[in-house]
Amino acid sequence: MSEAVAVSRPNLSNFITRAVALVACCVVCGVAPGSPVQAAPQAPAAAPAPPTTAGRTSTPAEELPRGRVVERVATLKDPSQTYALYLPSDYTPGRRRPVLYCFDPIARGAVPVKLFAEAAERFGWVVAGSNNSRNGPLKPSLDAAGAMIEDVQTRLSVDGARTYTTGFSGGARQAILLDFLCKHCLAGVIAASAGYPINFKPEAPVTFALFGTAGTDDFNFPEVKTLDAEFSRLGAAHRFENFEGGHAWPPPELAAAAVEWMELQALKSGLRQKDEAFTAGVWGRRLEEARRLEGESKSYAAYRAYESLAADFRGLRDTAEADGRLAALGASKEVKAALRDEAEQSSRQRQLVGELLDLAEKRRGDYEGREQAAADFRAKVEGLRVKSKAEADTGERRVARRTLNQVSAHFYETAAGLRQQHARPAEVVAALEIASEVASRSPQLFYELAVAHAANSDKKRSLAALRKAFELGFKDTAALEKEPALEPLRGDAEYKRLVEGLK
Repeated sequence: MSEAVAVSRPNLSNFITRAVALVACCVVCGVAPGSPVQAAPQAPAAAPAPPTTAGRTSTPAEELPRGRVVERVATLKDPSQTYALYLPSDYTPGRRRPVLYCFDPIARGAVPVKLFAEAAERFGWVVAGSNNSRNGPLKPSLDAAGAMIEDVQTRLSVDGARTYTTGFSGGARQAILLDFLCKHCLAGVIAASAGYPINFKPEAPVTFALFGTAGTDDFNFPEVKTLDAEFSRLGAAHRFENFEGGHAWPPPELAAAAVEWMELQALKSGLRQKDEAFTAGVWGRRLEEARRLEGESKSYAAYRAYESLAADFRGLRDTAEADGRLAALGASKEVKAALRDEAEQSSRQRQLVGELLDLAEKRRGDYEGREQAAADFRAKVEGLRVKSKAEADTGERRVARRTLNQVSAHFYETAAGLRQQHARPAEVVAALEIASEVASRSPQLFYELAVAHAANSDKKRSLAALRKAFELGFKDTAALEKEPALEPLRGDAEYKRLVEGLK
């Protein structure tokens, strides 16, 4: 890989440290830790992943291994702040490297580091993922981000002009927020399944390149897609790619494509020296893929492939072929229908979510029609559940899945917020009961409901919810053992049987 062109940018860790006090009362909004739509995604299975040095804590940079994921590096200033790290196998202190800082909503630093390790090895990037930053109150997450970034900048040779961030869900919001806090020092952001933080919006000039991803069933799909359109309106560098799935980190091949895309943007902006062989190779491969999609009569997928190809290479080489095919496909009935359908999916999702939230509100309290509202809520949820199980991937199925996930996540987040506010346990229970009614196959949700019932001194319902969580596959014995709300249950015979069965 060619050496990067030296460009001066602000020091990210210094800005974060000064900014924490200004935003301490805010919250990075996304799906709360342990949400049912987050519980399923695990570390994506990649083509042979680099070996992992699990549990290792290192100090000087010289001791950090190359070419493998280190799951735990304690910061020099505060050993309680740790991060996962990947150094490319040819890393040496004499060459400054692009660096990617990763933020997972439930503090799984190794998950994104493993995900991006293969691309990092190919392009010579350093990748670090916080084990402390998570959804919730913003100050602890920013403290964790600042600690990780400062430690990386102190120990390693990284290029301040080529600083990138990535995050999933609430972590994506934090990844974007850091650019505001450092006064636009980021070269790029890879945002998975979420966009800007609440109360922030893109405004010209946007100084970082954005690569957005979302699963086709992700309830945040419309948000990320809309953000992509907003970046287009502002003339900012952007690309959006979807994948088959729900609310999750992107698959390995898409993570690799995001890093490759950032390399193209570095070429266009002068942050990387010209590399004709690299440019020609990427162009040829992506053009061949667009042609393949068109040849298989996948008109809308081909349209999007030509669209991103033309935008990404404009200014780097002649894009006439991509421009021509884009115009031709854009005029076709198939593509026009697909664009309309995508817009209608977003509109329909908003409508259904609004209806369900309204019914959920009416079924509470002393509202005289609450029983009818509860029945209507259950009927609408069941209807969506049937549509969500359809075999064919249609707009109707996508809307059903996105709507159910969004409503469940809404009430999970509501419960999380109530806990943070030290609200009455009964209020937390009420929110989680609705969430578990919608996401009726989530083991994490039923575990959280068991904890809430225990906190509300309802031993019988707590055991019933715990039993359901185990039936659905809950296996986190460590969470069980350290959860204080479950202490009154630990002497109960049924509780002991459940836990023994789990072990």
